[in-house]
Amino acid sequence: MPYAEIHDMGTTARRKLTPHRRLKVWERTGGVCMLCDRMIDGARERWIAEHIRALELGGADDLENLGPAHEACATEKTRDDHRRAAHAKRQKIRFIGAEVSKRPMPFGKASPWKRTMSGRIVPR
Repeated sequence: MPYAEIHDMGTTARRKLTPHRRLKVWERTGGVCMLCDRMIDGARERWIAEHIRALELGGADDLENLGPAHEACATEKTRDDHRRAAHAKRQKIRFIGAEVSKRPMPFGKASPWKRTMSGRIVPR
């Protein structure tokens, strides 16, 4: 059976959001919040340029992955993104075998004691 090639997505580096890039994000959607689909009143409401797919979940830091969002909508989305990223990191740790077992085998290799063939328990 052939082995599947593993691609590590990692976290994308974040570039500085200049006023020019922020304007492009606004113009791309016409000022509509990408999360709740309501118009954003740019003069009265606070808004941020939110990544559609979070950087920590493998999203790119380019204009196609950015959209304007109300600050409250973005806060809720960010909270969900952090939860999903933490879950993905826990899965990765388990997959690569980096996690130390919470329930080690009694008298296993990590134990300072070993059981001999006769059943005696002796120091390792």
